Amino acid sequence: MPETRSIGQPLPRVDAMEKVRGQAIFAADINLPQTLVGKLLTSPHAHAEILSIDTSKAEALPGVRAVITAADIPEVDTYDPDHRLHAFLARQFVVFAGQPVAAVAADDLPTAETALELIEVEYRPLPVVYTPQEAILPDSPAVSRDAYRDSSAAADTTAETESDVAKEEKTPNIFYQQVIKGGDVDAAFAESDVVVEHTYTMPTVHQGYVEPHAVIAFWDRADHVTVWECVQGAFSGRDFIVKTLGITPTNITLNSTEIGGGFGGKIDGLFAPLAVLLAKKASRPVKLILTRREEFTSANPAPSTTIRLKTGAKRDGKLTALEGEILVDVGAFPLFLNASFNIQWLMLHNYKFQAWRLEGQDVLTNKASAGAFRAPVAVNAAFAIESQLDEIAGLLDLDPLALRLQNLLLQDDLLPNKEAQVRVGSKEVLAALAEHSSWTSAPPTRLGDDGLLRGRGLGLGSWGSGTQTASAIAILEADGKIRIVLGTVDLTGSYTSLAQIAAEALGVSVKQLVMTKASPDHAPFAPVSAGSSTIYSMGGAVKEAALDLRSKILNRAAQVLQVSEVELALNDEGVFVSAEPEKSRTLQALYEMGATWFGEYGPLIGLGSVTQRKPAPAFAGSIAEVTVDPETGQVTLTRLVIAQDVGKAINPLSIEGQIQGGAAQSVGMALWEEVMYDEQGQILNPSLLDYHMPTAMDLPMVETILVEAPGGDGPYGAKGVGEPPIIPSVPAVANAVSAAIGTRTCDLPISPERVWRALHGKTTS
Repeated sequence: MPETRSIGQPLPRVDAMEKVRGQAIFAADINLPQTLVGKLLTSPHAHAEILSIDTSKAEALPGVRAVITAADIPEVDTYDPDHRLHAFLARQFVVFAGQPVAAVAADDLPTAETALELIEVEYRPLPVVYTPQEAILPDSPAVSRDAYRDSSAAADTTAETESDVAKEEKTPNIFYQQVIKGGDVDAAFAESDVVVEHTYTMPTVHQGYVEPHAVIAFWDRADHVTVWECVQGAFSGRDFIVKTLGITPTNITLNSTEIGGGFGGKIDGLFAPLAVLLAKKASRPVKLILTRREEFTSANPAPSTTIRLKTGAKRDGKLTALEGEILVDVGAFPLFLNASFNIQWLMLHNYKFQAWRLEGQDVLTNKASAGAFRAPVAVNAAFAIESQLDEIAGLLDLDPLALRLQNLLLQDDLLPNKEAQVRVGSKEVLAALAEHSSWTSAPPTRLGDDGLLRGRGLGLGSWGSGTQTASAIAILEADGKIRIVLGTVDLTGSYTSLAQIAAEALGVSVKQLVMTKASPDHAPFAPVSAGSSTIYSMGGAVKEAALDLRSKILNRAAQVLQVSEVELALNDEGVFVSAEPEKSRTLQALYEMGATWFGEYGPLIGLGSVTQRKPAPAFAGSIAEVTVDPETGQVTLTRLVIAQDVGKAINPLSIEGQIQGGAAQSVGMALWEEVMYDEQGQILNPSLLDYHMPTAMDLPMVETILVEAPGGDGPYGAKGVGEPPIIPSVPAVANAVSAAIGTRTCDLPISPERVWRALHGKTTS
């Protein structure tokens, strides 16, 4: 019988019918008897001291069942004033406009909204720190009343780097500050034939998920709460409640529902403690769903950056020196990662330089604290460095793709920390683009007969596959099907690819698999669905569980059929002797041998548990073509091609969807998206009417190229695919616009006004 092959097949999602029929259960779909409506009272001030909160009128309103403030938060040893997740309710100070100060639970929405109006809060406004440039001044007001811990030691993870910045020079608003350097920068610039220097800015952007944060909490027993939540990690979401409210893990059942987009914005479940506390006080289930405005003002968007970069190169195109300053506005609370260090590392990870010096600062301001957004800050880094490379290529009259190929940091080349680079697919990605018609054809004529300007641009970026630990269970069921039990959240259709991995390991077809998501009560540990880790890490655990179950099935069949295991084969029907197919046992029969009253054997269960995987950076490259109307500055994207190294394409259909989705977000960052603030820290465009995210009408068909380059130890050679596709299109579009208008725009988004000003020699205000 032919061997089953599932890897590499473009299979539709295993849950496709549930989705198209509207049968998938999202958090807002959970309806329990007597469920109350939860609502947030948020601060109108970006910075203020809370002098008093009077909730008596709200509590007296008929239909109001609970009102909570910071006074209702239990004291826990794990309280961390530095952490945004512990600030789900402001205590003595509010540090950004939109920070919750109270919450209510009522019988219906009108009652809940009326109750919010009855809560009386007396504030003492404090100075607002609006920009990171203002925040780093020695006399700048402190964003937080609490002293943040020094985190400069985080950069110690890179050997041979050093800090030049004395701690005493740090203002209260600089959370992280580090200089990493190598070689003689001054000498390298002195050897350079060309030097390019610009300052690049990228604003705060929102993750743009369709489904807002939603959580339902119900204390079904006096000491036990059950939670339904759209969160990217069931285990991380549960542990967040543990750390903030002091509830033991076994007293929380967290059910991760279907999730309508996350992109890093729903990693921990930012608002779950509010629903849990309200439900406890009301002794009723509480459903809390954020409005779109609350998503903009109270959630955790991606940080803004200002990057001054200076790059040198010799006449033959060899890169010499890289020097710069990176300023990251992380909002009112530090990021869970040091964003500026990530940018430093990413800038030195793809290309070889003789010498470098990069100073990074994570700076606090009175804005909503920043969070992760799909390859956090990698887009910011790529926009700056890839713009520099394109300009260098132009000054040296070199092909920009060839310039990148010449300077790639490849396997065994030394990274800044003196470790050897692992096997990467950057060369293969650029080679694939070099052979594509979008690059082999002549560059578009800059000025067309229609009066429009045209340009073509290139961009490259990389992101490491998530190297988390993971575990899974594979069970032979009574009908002969194989159940895979997982605690991971299916954020992107990854259960289909995981089913293909399991099917390949077992030797059966995907239709023989049943994929089951379980809560942390019943599933083994699963990492958060973020960081391109689901297939790379979780897939490894699924493969191990499937192989373990296959081994046990064959072992049992060998005993029953009285042959050696090497003589056996396995397919959807069962196990058979390869040389004598009539000698066989069905999978149902093998199940019954271990699941009947007098069963001779035990149940057949496979276990998979994997440690952290090897590093496997995945590269993506993009070619963009644009037209520009010189009279209005309007940019239209006419073609977009993305090549991505996926290691091994488990499901090409799913990967192409990931690439196209990432490309859409990237183009949005390049041309339209920006969360705007005024000088008082108020968001000026907290709705989708004023915050422009791209739709299908704004984009051409995204052309995809899947590159399979070896590297890492993912299942069947797979690498992470979720993060890389968002990175290269921002610089590709920016470089295309620059080629079209003949000058460079260094501020995102590349709006019509900025383009018009660049064309007419005007400075951007």
